[in-house]
Amino acid sequence: MPFASLVGNERIKTLLKRAVAEGRIGQGLIMAGPPGVGKRQFAVALAQALNCERPAQGDACGECVPCRRVASGEHTDVETISPDGQFIKIDQMREMARQAQYRPYESRRRVYILDDADRLREQAANSILKTLEEPPETTMLVLVTSKPYTLLETIRSRCQMLSFGALSTPELEAYLKANYKRPAEETRMLARLARGSIGRALEIDLGQYKERRKTMMELVEALGLSRDTIRLMNAAEYLGRKLERDEFEVHLDVLLVLLSDLFHLKLGEPPDSLTNADAADRLSRIAEAVTLDEIIDWAGRVEAALQSLARNVNRHLAMETMLLVG
Repeated sequence: MPFASLVGNERIKTLLKRAVAEGRIGQGLIMAGPPGVGKRQFAVALAQALNCERPAQGDACGECVPCRRVASGEHTDVETISPDGQFIKIDQMREMARQAQYRPYESRRRVYILDDADRLREQAANSILKTLEEPPETTMLVLVTSKPYTLLETIRSRCQMLSFGALSTPELEAYLKANYKRPAEETRMLARLARGSIGRALEIDLGQYKERRKTMMELVEALGLSRDTIRLMNAAEYLGRKLERDEFEVHLDVLLVLLSDLFHLKLGEPPDSLTNADAADRLSRIAEAVTLDEIIDWAGRVEAALQSLARNVNRHLAMETMLLVG
C-alpha cells in the first residue's frame, strides 16, 4: 500500500514523501488522529517507502519483494507491535529496544510500528526512552494512537507528531466505491454515516442501522407531527428500560443523525444531500411542521441525555425528561 494508494490527509502524505525522498525522515514519529482514518496504513506505507527497491519521489513501488513483504507483515525488518491483552507490556518493549540496536537484516531501515500506543503501561513507555533519545540511524519507531496526550510527555517530546484529520465525505465515498461493490445509494449513506472514518464505514451494518432508524423516525414523528404524549411515554419506556446501555446510546446517535437531517432541510439544503436521503419524504413532512429552534432544542436534549450516562442516570427518567419536559 504505497502512499499513492491511500486516501485522505494529503498534507501528511506530501510531507512524508518529501522527507523520504530527501533522506530527512525522523527516527521517532507519532501518528495521531481519530480512529479509522488510516494512520496505521500510513505507517505501513512509510515502512514500504523506506525499504522499497524502486522508490520514486519518496513513494514505494508497491510491487518489489520488500514492498510485498511489508504489506503482508512478513518483512523481517518491519514489525507491528500491538497490545498484549489490555496493554502493551514492558517485556514487549524491552525486546523491541534490544532488537532495535541491531542493523537491518535485509533492507535499509528497521521500522517498529506501535499500534494503539496510548496503551503503553508507564514502565513499558519508560523502557523505550533511551531508544527514542539515541536511536540507531537504521531504526525508526512509529507510534500510532487516537489519544496522543495520554502518552508520557517524555515520549511526546522525543517524537515528531503528525496530526491526522477525518476524511471528507467525498473522499470516503470515492474510497468505498473503488474498493467495495455495493449499490451507489448504500455507499453514499455509509460515507455520510461514517463521519470521516474508513474503519467506521466498514463496521456499519446498514440493515441494523435502518432497523434502529425505523424506531427513532417514529419517535421524531411523534415529537414533530402528532405530538402524541402516549407514544412518547411508550418510547421513553422502551428505550430507557428495554435496551442495554450500549444499544441505548446507538439509538440516540441515530436520533441525532435524523435531527441533523431535519436541521439541514430547514436551512434549505436539497433532499439528496441528507444522510438519510432515502427517507427524505418522511423527513420533509416533519421539517415542514417544526421550527429550527425546536430541532436545536431536541438535539441539545439528546446530547444532555448522552452526557448523563457518565453519571449513571436512570435511562428511563432521562428519556422522559428529554421527550416530555417543556
